[in-house]
Amino acid sequence: MNTPSLYIHIPFCSRKCLFCSFVIAVGQEHRRDEYVTALINEMKGVDGKSIKTIYFGGGTPSQLNEDQLGRLMDAIRKKFSFQNDIEITIEANPESINRSKANFLKSQGFNRISLGVQSMNNRYLKFLGRAHDAHTARDAYHILREAGFVNINLDLMYAFPRQTTTELEEDVRTMAQLGSEHLSLYTLTVEPNSRFFASQMKLDDDEKLAEQYSHIARLLDEYGFEQYEISNFSRTTTFESAHNKNYWLGGTYIGLGVGAHGFTGRRRYWNTSNLQDYIQGAVSGKQVIGGYEDLTDAQLTIEKILFGLRMNEGISWELVPESRQKTLQEWVKDGFLLLENRKLKTTQRGRLVLDELSVRLI
Repeated sequence: MNTPSLYIHIPFCSRKCLFCSFVIAVGQEHRRDEYVTALINEMKGVDGKSIKTIYFGGGTPSQLNEDQLGRLMDAIRKKFSFQNDIEITIEANPESINRSKANFLKSQGFNRISLGVQSMNNRYLKFLGRAHDAHTARDAYHILREAGFVNINLDLMYAFPRQTTTELEEDVRTMAQLGSEHLSLYTLTVEPNSRFFASQMKLDDDEKLAEQYSHIARLLDEYGFEQYEISNFSRTTTFESAHNKNYWLGGTYIGLGVGAHGFTGRRRYWNTSNLQDYIQGAVSGKQVIGGYEDLTDAQLTIEKILFGLRMNEGISWELVPESRQKTLQEWVKDGFLLLENRKLKTTQRGRLVLDELSVRLI
């Protein structure tokens, strides 16, 4: 747990998807070079140490060109030492992948790609405001395979308004048949600062969403995916996301870039979410942290419980403080949790309402 992960936020996107509420920058392509310089400069102020995972998130990190990505990887190698089995992930949108980019990523040591497919239904891709279609997604996947990537995650989104069971099943089967090692499941939500929120879009009721979630889990099991976290499925334990597991297990991580978060084991901090402020601050060597919070022992324990219950392996009963034991025992009686051999796990029924249970537990 003492070996941290490294997260690097790349905010640039060609467009803003209608569901997006992340820290991104559209129409700012001319700032990519100075942003990379700012990242490298921020990195200089971080204690150099061994790291176990690297994750380029965004935004669309794959929109950086080869020179920009190469500069970043060179700086990371100079600053940090890598564990032998390090996992290096980059998020990519299908339209930003070509043979040259795929081969370059492989040559730079990236060994895991998270491809933002979302859907293989062109009508829903258009509804989301995505810049690719199903054909582009399929081509990008095969290009990555040809480049030698053997660990590919695909993002799958569901819960589109009035999405039929037939549409859902066809989408899941089409994506599963591509043969990726990992799949991340996302429920469409209407987040503040998104265009869907501004348009006051309404989603289907919770009962239908629960049925869709259960149906997807059954289909993915049929295709050989094992669920290891509430929204994540892997062919084998080998392909579980090591970076995300570090988050869920309460590990430490370094966050670099505009809006990036980090965690020291006690303190959680986050950088300014203003691109101009971040670049100016990082380039001039000034503070770019926008805020922080120091967690108490009680808060850390609750976080470990909440994250642990998201994972199929669950948590040790000994982790549960006495003040929460009665509540959790009631949820065991109600069938939301399972307590077996002093191990507390979330049942399939509990996964459907885990967010609500988490709020109550806090």
